Amino acid sequence: MDKPLVSVIIAAYNAEQYIEETLNSILDQTYSELEIIVVDDGSTDRTAEIVNAFHPRVRYVFQQNSGSCASPRNHGLALAKGTYLTFFDADDIMLPQKIEHQVREMEANPGAALCVINYCNFTGSSRSSDHFSSCPSLSLYTDNLNTPSFELSTLESRNILIDENFTIASSPLFRSEYVRQQGGFDTTLKACEDFHLIYRVAANGAMVVMPEIGFERRLHDTNMSADSERMLRNLILSRQSLATDETDPDLKRRLQKRVLRYQRDLQTCLINKGQLRSAAKLYRETFPPRSLSDLNHDFRQGIKLTLRRASSNRS
Repeated sequence: MDKPLVSVIIAAYNAEQYIEETLNSILDQTYSELEIIVVDDGSTDRTAEIVNAFHPRVRYVFQQNSGSCASPRNHGLALAKGTYLTFFDADDIMLPQKIEHQVREMEANPGAALCVINYCNFTGSSRSSDHFSSCPSLSLYTDNLNTPSFELSTLESRNILIDENFTIASSPLFRSEYVRQQGGFDTTLKACEDFHLIYRVAANGAMVVMPEIGFERRLHDTNMSADSERMLRNLILSRQSLATDETDPDLKRRLQKRVLRYQRDLQTCLINKGQLRSAAKLYRETFPPRSLSDLNHDFRQGIKLTLRRASSNRS
């Protein structure tokens, strides 16, 4: 029986430090039917030279810098021929059986739109515990599990995802048709585009979840998640977009509640950075406070904002 083709799409930008190790980890997969596409998002370092050294096993494509991962991933999607798709970050490490095991579980669950797998973070030689163990709601399913995977309905997966973002870009194996139906990644998002796509795909089909660790996520100073303002602005935009399209009233309400929480977090971030006018504007979005916690936050940040303004006027 022929194995289905899996397209591995890697968005790379100035990735010379890690891309060789990442590609070797993919080429070492126990699953052989792979199409590997690297889309270079305008690198100015040795990324092209390193990736082209893997030709013909790896396809290299260049595009002008877009400023995010969404555009190069969509570029790769347009070229991909696989029955299944996985997007992988240019600095992560894929463990040898990740794709084989995910394909196996997807083939065994023909109604599933995607399969997500567990991971751990690492810095140098230091590894964290697995990510799923930090997700209480998901752990209700994974604790004492006697099978390699379990299936979440579309409602169950979205219900957990809102409060526990248990999967990231390098984790899912998608059935290609579902990603194409959704139009790929939203290029207006400069972060959180992976969560946004995963949630939209999960709204259209079941999700298979695998507690085994399938890859290692590298943490370093240039991770996009280190830019707190950028992350918060895109957390807000992505959840607003999902809330607009969400058809379940309870999930819509919870997404909107998340937006308000992130807006308050952004307000704190802006005050700490001295962007006082932008912080003050957010009060219009979050007023009135809806809980004692919201009231305490608004009161504390209001005092801080007033004191910073007074200090700025004196200087």
